[in-house]
Amino acid sequence: MGESGNTTGGKTDNLTIMNSLTSTDYAAERERLRSEYSKKKMKKKDKSSSSSKKPDKITITLGLLGVFAAVLIIVFISMMMGAFGKKSGSKTGNSPAGSSMAKSSETTVPGNSEDSSISEDTSTEATTQNYVPVNDEDVEEMTYISKKLYDTWYNMDKYRALCKDVPDEYFDDVCFIGDSRTQGLLEYSVLPRRHGFYKVGSTANAACLESAYTLDGVNYTNILNIIASVDYDIFYVGYGTNELGYGDADKFIEELKVVIDCIREYHPNAIIYVENVLPMGSSFSQNNPSFSNSRANEYNRKLLKMCQEYGDLIYLDIASCMRDDDGAALYEYISDGLHYTPEGYRVIMEFIRGAVVEKRNAELTKN
Repeated sequence: MGESGNTTGGKTDNLTIMNSLTSTDYAAERERLRSEYSKKKMKKKDKSSSSSKKPDKITITLGLLGVFAAVLIIVFISMMMGAFGKKSGSKTGNSPAGSSMAKSSETTVPGNSEDSSISEDTSTEATTQNYVPVNDEDVEEMTYISKKLYDTWYNMDKYRALCKDVPDEYFDDVCFIGDSRTQGLLEYSVLPRRHGFYKVGSTANAACLESAYTLDGVNYTNILNIIASVDYDIFYVGYGTNELGYGDADKFIEELKVVIDCIREYHPNAIIYVENVLPMGSSFSQNNPSFSNSRANEYNRKLLKMCQEYGDLIYLDIASCMRDDDGAALYEYISDGLHYTPEGYRVIMEFIRGAVVEKRNAELTKN
């Protein structure tokens, strides 16, 4: 259970019918919801594609002229290069053309270390890898990322790091969603005001199906109805630890997407942080293969890839500030092998304070 901000009238819809379903109906209803979100996305794509299928005559004419001009330029350049080659060939020999322009494959990735735990299958077209600093602020940001944010990832075309710790007031507009680790984070964070909805032992799937959450202390309901009813600008989503028992990272990602899509549906301008899975203690990991750190790393790779595919989610690497050199949880901060000490949760919250981004073009995204 947890606290909530102000409710927003008119935000509830047919998601409320999930409260009256029997357990045998849950799986089918979850699939229906996911299908609805998929259909809405397809409709948006169809509208945009249909509008682009009917260019006017002027556009077509200009396009053809542009192509014709480009062909002429290419032919002209080719002729000039050929003539130049004949004149200079005897002096320069046969060095490879354009070799000085080859891109290095060893480019350092800001915000992403060489830790193999998340380095696999993380290619994307819009990432920090592609962002080129153009001023002193960009250089400061990329330096801050490499020193402070570990393997946190965000699209630098959309967001910029604040490069400083945020005050307590920042959390007035923040909502935390998750399991027992979210509970520990909020209860031991020493924040004067905190807002969150969590349940011990919960998974992203269970949160969507169980009426286990209260809004302002009343009306038990599921997390989808909670999301549809609250009004926050920032969401931190922390699931995955209990899902390690699935042994199926792809299934976890599909279930988490239902929560993510619901936030995006009702809060299209919100910033969404996806927390990665925290490491387990060394002995706990060795004695519990289903909840091992190697499996947690696999899930984190999938989480990173999901954030990159969405393009506007922040992959928040809280795990790295709790990980020792062997990849296990730091001994001084782990309690039972799975959960953290109060001091450990406070260290995580301090990391979160310093890992905050803002929209790069915030003035264009306001309602």
